[in-house]
Amino acid sequence: MPKKETNQCSWTGCERTSTAKVSERALCLEHFLEVSWRRVESIKGTFDTGTEERNLSPEVQTFLTEVISQTTLLAMETRLMAPRQRDTLIELSTTAAEIYKRIQRAPRIARRVCCLVSTGLVSKEIPEKCYTINVSRRGACIEIRQALRMGQPITLERVDTRKTVLAKVAWTKPTVLDRLMVGVEILDEEDFWGLGQEGKRRITDASGAKR
Repeated sequence: MPKKETNQCSWTGCERTSTAKVSERALCLEHFLEVSWRRVESIKGTFDTGTEERNLSPEVQTFLTEVISQTTLLAMETRLMAPRQRDTLIELSTTAAEIYKRIQRAPRIARRVCCLVSTGLVSKEIPEKCYTINVSRRGACIEIRQALRMGQPITLERVDTRKTVLAKVAWTKPTVLDRLMVGVEILDEEDFWGLGQEGKRRITDASGAKR
């Protein structure tokens, strides 16, 4: 005989009624939040290393889509939910949506491009010379000595082309020898590194060597 369909939470030992479904598991609200938050935080952690892979598997993208959909629906059930639970659901939905947006961005490409970084804190500031580790159409990962903070505005100038853009610090990670790995988001240029013309010309580093 076919297995009788049930509305019970699939978490072992839980007898509560399921209210959401994620990764083919029917779960009560408490266990839905536990499972979803644990997985979302794990996925988010892959973006904090400085070498994150933005093209994650379709399964991960499906999971995030399910979380966004389920949390949105559950958050609307205000009559059956405490305000604190509703706030937690909204936070989970927002976090999952932000990660999904990051996954959809263009992947980073390994490129070593010499740049000058300025923070604009003092008028006579001497820009720091640095090199990119990888680049994307509107971002880059650079290695630098000076301490930068998340959200800090900076000016980034390419040594080879002398093009300058405004950017902000998206994340930072300490490395060896008192250096800092920094993810930057370019604010006023759609394709600062010329990746859209990759087939027509190559990015040239400060040494003049074609890459």
